[in-house]
Amino acid sequence: MHTTVTRFGVSALLLTLLFSLRAAACTTAIVSAEASATGRPLIWKQRDADNEQNIMVHIRGGKYAYTALFATTDTQHARAYSGINEAGFAISNNLSYNFPSLLDSPTQNGELMAKALAECSSLADFTAFLDAWKQPRGISANFAVIDAHGGAAYFEVSDTSWVRFDVPAGGYLYRTNFSLSGEENAGGGYVRYQTIAKRMEKRGSKKFDAGFFLREGRSFINVLQGGDALRFRYDGLLNEHDFIARDCSVASVVIEGVAPGEDPSSGMMWCAVGWPPSCYAVAVWVAAGDNLPAPVTSEANQVSLELKKSVRAFPWEGGEKYLKVKHVRRILKAVRRYEKAELRDGSVLDLRMRRSGFDLAAVKEYNAAALQRFEAFKKEVIVP
Repeated sequence: MHTTVTRFGVSALLLTLLFSLRAAACTTAIVSAEASATGRPLIWKQRDADNEQNIMVHIRGGKYAYTALFATTDTQHARAYSGINEAGFAISNNLSYNFPSLLDSPTQNGELMAKALAECSSLADFTAFLDAWKQPRGISANFAVIDAHGGAAYFEVSDTSWVRFDVPAGGYLYRTNFSLSGEENAGGGYVRYQTIAKRMEKRGSKKFDAGFFLREGRSFINVLQGGDALRFRYDGLLNEHDFIARDCSVASVVIEGVAPGEDPSSGMMWCAVGWPPSCYAVAVWVAAGDNLPAPVTSEANQVSLELKKSVRAFPWEGGEKYLKVKHVRRILKAVRRYEKAELRDGSVLDLRMRRSGFDLAAVKEYNAAALQRFEAFKKEVIVP
């Protein structure tokens, strides 16, 4: 099992005060097939970004069709932020802030992932793809990558180099906003790194599933403080800045890859598109093409943002980090209940299709039921 890197002590954790102000952050993890409850490798991404509006889109036109998370403002769908293609190749990323940059800013991460999803079917393909990318790359990121051939690894990529970290069989890896191969004690996200480390280690020998990561994506646990802030007997205001669920969190996605012997196009994603504490995940299958469920559309994203705004305590700059704890608890109660239904129904259908083949009619039925649940969710949580 993966061992927490110990060279980053408490003094390094305090660097978060300087570096965690960056909104483009993210928390990710990769779980090997052997450590997954479904026997499929997993990638989790908690996306932190300035752009709050994100949707899932199915893309054709390259060597491989794929489904991925995009910012709504990216009408050309040029920059993907987490996705899987019909060959079973999947990728997500965190920005890394401890590589020297030869350019003004690392702006090509989303472009790289969109092109990789369209062109790559394996980790070997991705290796060649990285080597062929023009240097300086305009890249400073940790890329989480899995394929249908048992490959699972992080690629820590800078403008001029990259280092690969393979996920051990039966184990897992995770990253925030520094690279292990970058400058020591620099970068950001150290509190989140240690928090997800503790949370995953605490699971022991119990295997991981999508629900674990989706719950972590909306938890209010800080390893320096201990415990879940929402479980304290406290109904006042809460500063969420160093939790995994932050004011700049805009989506939480878990990709389930392909197990050995499965159809490479059977990969799927669990997608919560919006501020994770105010939205829940639904199932999306890459083989379904454009048949996406309503709760990953722009309307669902808007509902999530409306709920996010409703729990903010102050309108001034910086005040958005303070949450009305009582209101957050009310919304989370509904989110968890609706997500439980999606995980149940989506998992049953996914298991059936893995055994008997993809069934578009059944997916459409699932999508219709998901829409009905979403309409009920809106009525329950949106206060007139």
